[in-house]
Amino acid sequence: MLILFISMLLIGGTLVSTTSLPYISIIGCSYILYIAWKLAKAKVDINKSPCNKNAMTFHDGLVLQLLNPKGIIATLPIVTIQFPAAGIHGMESLFWIGSLTILAFGAPASYSLIGSLLGKRIANPVYFRVFNISMSVLLVYVSLDIAHQQTYLPWFGQ
Repeated sequence: MLILFISMLLIGGTLVSTTSLPYISIIGCSYILYIAWKLAKAKVDINKSPCNKNAMTFHDGLVLQLLNPKGIIATLPIVTIQFPAAGIHGMESLFWIGSLTILAFGAPASYSLIGSLLGKRIANPVYFRVFNISMSVLLVYVSLDIAHQQTYLPWFGQ
């Protein structure tokens, strides 16, 4: 994530201008709503299926992370939309990039820890369904908030 954040910081300003920001926000909000819809409709199958456990190297993981479209989709709006909206520029952005990188590392680590502790104890798919619906509602809220702040207010408000 650090590499993606710094890359987007360096090239993001040239990709997104003030006039194009509301249009890019609409695309981003639409994508977030799409993810919320897919998550809400996802079917949960907790039956254990055999998996092939091939060891991956650090290089494999780094290449997959850099080519992962979700990483690019996550870092681009943060650096080009959220940072300027919050007045974060220059060296201050490096502090926030470092903080977000640590959080980006901590999220999968905590998911792994919690999953290993609770994963075997949760046998009812209803719990997963409730979690998926809760996450979908939060994604819809985030999408509407971004649409309001980055599209509605610049065009119709204030």
